[in-house]
Amino acid sequence: VLVENCDDETLAVSLLPYEPEEADLILGPGESGEPSRKAILAVLPPERRTRIEELRDWRAQFARPCDITSAHQQLDDVARRLADEGKIHPDFAVRSRMFRRDGKFYVETDNAEGKLETFQVDYVFGIWPLQQYLVTFPDGRVQCLPIAWDTEHKRWFHLYPSEPIPARDPLHWTGEFQTWNYMCAECHTTNLKKNYDLANDRYHTTWSEIDVSCEQCHGPGSIHVQLAESKSLFWDRRYKYGLPALDPTDQRQIVESCAPCHSRRRIVAPDFRPGDKFLDHYIAEFLDGNLYYDDGQIKDEDYVYGSFIQSLMYRKGVRCIDCHDPHTARIKFADPNNPREKYVDNRLCGQCHTPAKYDTPNHHHHPKTGEPGSHCVDCHMPETTYMVVDPRRDHSLRVPRPDLTVSLGIPNACNGCHQDPEKGETPEWAARTIEEWYGKKPDEHFAAAFHAAKQDDPKSIPKLLDVFRAVDNAGQVRGTAVLLLSRFDAPAARAGILSAVEDDDPLVRAAAARAIRSLPPDPQYVDRVKPLLADSIRAVRVEAVPWLVNFRDRLDAHYRGLLDKAIDEYIVSQNEVADRAGSHVNLAVLYLALGKPDKAVEEYRHAVRIDPDFLPARNNLSLLYADLGRFDEAERELKAALEHDPNFLPAWDNLARLYYRQGRYDEAEASFRTLIEKAPDNGEARFSLGLLLAENPARMQEAADMLREAARLMPQNPRVFYNLGLMLQHLKELEDAETALRKAAQLAPQDAQTRQALIFVLVDRGKWEEAASLAEKLFREYPSPATKTIWEAIRAHRDPRATGG
Repeated sequence: VLVENCDDETLAVSLLPYEPEEADLILGPGESGEPSRKAILAVLPPERRTRIEELRDWRAQFARPCDITSAHQQLDDVARRLADEGKIHPDFAVRSRMFRRDGKFYVETDNAEGKLETFQVDYVFGIWPLQQYLVTFPDGRVQCLPIAWDTEHKRWFHLYPSEPIPARDPLHWTGEFQTWNYMCAECHTTNLKKNYDLANDRYHTTWSEIDVSCEQCHGPGSIHVQLAESKSLFWDRRYKYGLPALDPTDQRQIVESCAPCHSRRRIVAPDFRPGDKFLDHYIAEFLDGNLYYDDGQIKDEDYVYGSFIQSLMYRKGVRCIDCHDPHTARIKFADPNNPREKYVDNRLCGQCHTPAKYDTPNHHHHPKTGEPGSHCVDCHMPETTYMVVDPRRDHSLRVPRPDLTVSLGIPNACNGCHQDPEKGETPEWAARTIEEWYGKKPDEHFAAAFHAAKQDDPKSIPKLLDVFRAVDNAGQVRGTAVLLLSRFDAPAARAGILSAVEDDDPLVRAAAARAIRSLPPDPQYVDRVKPLLADSIRAVRVEAVPWLVNFRDRLDAHYRGLLDKAIDEYIVSQNEVADRAGSHVNLAVLYLALGKPDKAVEEYRHAVRIDPDFLPARNNLSLLYADLGRFDEAERELKAALEHDPNFLPAWDNLARLYYRQGRYDEAEASFRTLIEKAPDNGEARFSLGLLLAENPARMQEAADMLREAARLMPQNPRVFYNLGLMLQHLKELEDAETALRKAAQLAPQDAQTRQALIFVLVDRGKWEEAASLAEKLFREYPSPATKTIWEAIRAHRDPRATGG
């Protein structure tokens, strides 16, 4: 029944995440959080099933997450309608009920334990296109319900139709990612004061106005009002108008006044005021994560700024107010009777781009003016729908590139509309058509370099360097190239990062300051990196702290003073998000570097208290306890982590090492074996267990077998082959020992210990001539009495070990 009420396209997209024989209708989360619907493809006739599978394969080439979410919502709507009509009786896991009682509004829905509970609704959040509803908890948290109201279609809907969100999940409406005080409030109120109380884990949040009013963009207005009420005939030289003096011709000031709320960003410092530099208070996310596609198109919500600063329009001086009225929030040239019309009048772009050249079928190749495809935004600002009903346009203002869909699987504007494979509307067709109309793109897009780097392909390093060095690229793009270089332990990558430290673009320097964390803890880099501490931009200084704090004692008095000031700024930035466990982990790492383990313990404890499910905090705390000799407390934290998640592998690994450190070898072995059972491909676990087994001479063969498996799983790890070679030598398996040690020496040619072990096994095999040659080379490169004795003994066909060498 469900299938017959859905079109093939919707069904095909909705099934994308699942294999055909296991496709479930996800209409709501069950008690366990697992999909609760039965497979639906089985009810289809064979010919229709084939058609749907063809559509699945086709849509998989370029379907966006929002397409899948939308399809699930459509499928959900059909199911709910049929349920209301009594045609089906689905076992919805959570049925939320909204009602009024004594003039107040309530909702009955699942609580933090997954049980039904009634909550009073205190606030409505939003006007259009959706309204969310907020519930206040006794500790001051204000949580956003997952059931929202679609103001356009007048219906209730779930914000996560494509996935079950069980209790205790951070995305559950009672979880940390739905806490309005932290996630939403700052950009939807005026003069917000979060007022998080760390000691009691409570909020005392206040605001001046519950919406975005004049003062949010123009700054505090009390002095302005006083000056107006004074009715003075004279200009006030000190206060002028009593408001920040924004220069409308200053692009940076205008765009960066909007950016704090219209960006996905990390906080650097509080108290931003209009006219301040954005990078002194925030830093926008780069393109290295999962927020953007490899070509910079929006994937997750980015709130505009991160896209816009990629655009050529931004680099040519375009401001937000060139297209948007900052006071009505309407787009220029919008129909006053329909200000939320989907399509933007092409006169908006015609302010700069000559309509006779661009607003014509000769350019856009869509014959009907005013129809889809003839609007500039259709091709250059495609929509992505978030929160199920909220379409937002990509502000990177890019040229459609269906060729990147073909090569990298990135969506493109053409196939966003033209997607019928029976008409031949494939990405390949779109790419050919674009090339026929506009010619072939001469340069390789940076997306290719980013895509390869995210696959950890070292061949991407030269391409990343080209992207970084191309000063015509946006700072956001160049900075991303620098960050992606940090994925590689290669001289060329390190050189690129170090050169970015001196770049003119503050975004690139900020990226470099973050990327230096990948550098080895080697003092040779300190002189190249320390100028970041004197940077005029606060974000750059703050990003540089986590690496440079490890070298505080190597800095002279001047730079040590700069570092201490930057550390203070870093602490302020972390305390601004003190309601998040991750900030306390960052502070704990800082205090450890400063030699303050007691402060580090305190911060880790804050993290665990704020979020008991944030297992990395417990893991790190256990390691610190172990280093401090507090073994019982270390064991307690690791076991607590495993109670929360028995599959948290770092806890099994560290528990085994903790037992080994205390001489509890049987318990260490049991923990390593549990880890291997849960992660059979974990080579490090097999390596560690092999070394543990080797401490018992009677289990040497078992240890060697374990190291053989580790070597298979880690074929580029010289430590594994070195220890395997020693064990095989002990077992008199000399041929295999020689093979293993040759591999180790090949992987670590500068390691003298490995080369010496290989020399000894060659002696054991009677290969005196080769052993003497290698011993001579070892002595020449590492001259010492020991290496000289080895060489002279072997040259005389004497075993140097027998002479004490």
